Amino acid sequence: YTIGNDVSERSWQKADRGLWRSKNADTFKPMGPWIETDVDLDRMETAIRVNGKETGRFRTNEMIFGIVPFLVELTKYFTLSPGDVIWMGTDGASPDLKDGDVVEIDITGIGTLRNRFVKERV
Repeated sequence: YTIGNDVSERSWQKADRGLWRSKNADTFKPMGPWIETDVDLDRMETAIRVNGKETGRFRTNEMIFGIVPFLVELTKYFTLSPGDVIWMGTDGASPDLKDGDVVEIDITGIGTLRNRFVKERV
């Protein structure tokens, strides 16, 4: 288990028929701070902060689908191998980020992933 910050480019999301480009461009998927193999899913809580202000908090295993049932369902359709990464998403709405915003995602038992949002200069 680790933490992922699922950065999305909102203008691309609105313009494209699918979400691929808006969620998968280079630098859009920071992960870390490390991989933890021994966690208690029922005790984990996720907190999200933007510029120090909490924008979301939820019990990690109580999203729409719990983690284990979600993984079981996925493996009905494809094989998971060591090193594969699955992004679970977040509970609730994600904030629209502005250039310079700092996002921190903290998950009990894993740590904190901290990233500064930097808009590409063209």
